[in-house]
Amino acid sequence: MPPLRHGNCLVSNTGIALTGRSPRESRDMVQRPTTRRRQGGFTLLLAMGVVTMVTLAVLLSYGVVSREAEVQGDGRRYKEAYFAAEAGLAEGREAMRIRLGNLQSYSSALAAMPQVNEPGLPAGGDRPYLEVLQGPGGVGGWNSLAIDESDLAPTERQSPSGDAYAAFPLQTNVRYRVFVRDDEDATTSGLDDDNGQVWLIAVGEVVGRDGSRPTRAVIQALISNENAPAVTSPGPTQEGGGPAGTFDGSGTVTDVGNEVDITPAP
Repeated sequence: MPPLRHGNCLVSNTGIALTGRSPRESRDMVQRPTTRRRQGGFTLLLAMGVVTMVTLAVLLSYGVVSREAEVQGDGRRYKEAYFAAEAGLAEGREAMRIRLGNLQSYSSALAAMPQVNEPGLPAGGDRPYLEVLQGPGGVGGWNSLAIDESDLAPTERQSPSGDAYAAFPLQTNVRYRVFVRDDEDATTSGLDDDNGQVWLIAVGEVVGRDGSRPTRAVIQALISNENAPAVTSPGPTQEGGGPAGTFDGSGTVTDVGNEVDITPAP
């Protein structure tokens, strides 16, 4: 049996009076948002929007700075690799000069060097790649360009003003390799030099950290045999051209002691 209403009181089945209000009175007592509360909610939304925009701007700036740092780092590593290739090219040129000796052809030097058989440098073919400077591990090894502090002279350990360097890069991650390859000459064999010229290729590399992508630079130069006989063009052996040595063939030459009297032709 539902409770009975007596005025503003409800009487339950057990006889206990329950005080209550009519639905209209309860609806009138609900608090509606005021103007101040509306302004407070708008300010909170505005603050959250500003914080979001500032956060996005910081993240964007961080991304730009990170990319700029990566570009500068790549440029610096490429310069190191390029200088390593330059050093390898100079050393390889001297090694080829020593192996050449007094010969006028690179054929014997090419035949004595091992062929390279690696991905990108396959062995065989008309013009195989040959290892000029073998690394510590033999064929296929890299030559390190690391700096040993014990080999540095005292002047290399200090600045021009005499201040000692606190530290300097040791270049432990810089290395190079040098190859030689016969150029396109009259012979069909890549081990038979016919014109006294070969290609010298140097590769410099900077190893990245934790197995990351290395940075490489490749330089090649066409070197010529300097033992070949010099070729001279024919010409007059006298200083002055013409039969009389007067450059224009006119006049006569009279030798008077230590003086030469040139009489013009009439």
